Amino acid sequence: MTGDPLLLLHVTAGTAGLLLGPVWLVARLAGARARGPAGAYQAAVAGVAASGAVLAVSAPGLGWLLPVAVATEALAVTGALARRQAWPHWRTLQPHLLGGSYIALVTGLLVASTGNPVWWVLPALVGQAPIAVAKRRLHGAAVAAPVAQVRRSTSAR
Repeated sequence: MTGDPLLLLHVTAGTAGLLLGPVWLVARLAGARARGPAGAYQAAVAGVAASGAVLAVSAPGLGWLLPVAVATEALAVTGALARRQAWPHWRTLQPHLLGGSYIALVTGLLVASTGNPVWWVLPALVGQAPIAVAKRRLHGAAVAAPVAQVRRSTSAR
């Protein structure tokens, strides 16, 4: 890596996002609200997307990566908003959106590290399994919550 501060910011933000994604996920699986890891992940993705956008437009031949940077940030922000705003079908949308932002980070790391074009596709394919598990878990929690409420109300009688 060169001494370019923008590239250093890009790599640091990407690394932070790659580390914070699983921290946020594990905290949520444990039942925590996880606002700290969630906010830190969002900040890391914003940093990597912004620095990536600047790098894309300032480096010859990389302008085509600008939409990738914008899409990565859009996925992360929209994924967070889907649940917070209780959008219809958020339990289906959120895993795809947040998972897509994380897959973009993994793809960027692997493509930049290896230059192998297989890494443009493989992370998206492998990422479908955890996204499906997350969707199943969110839908299961939605079904279990009303059942638990009914049990509590009938046992109080």
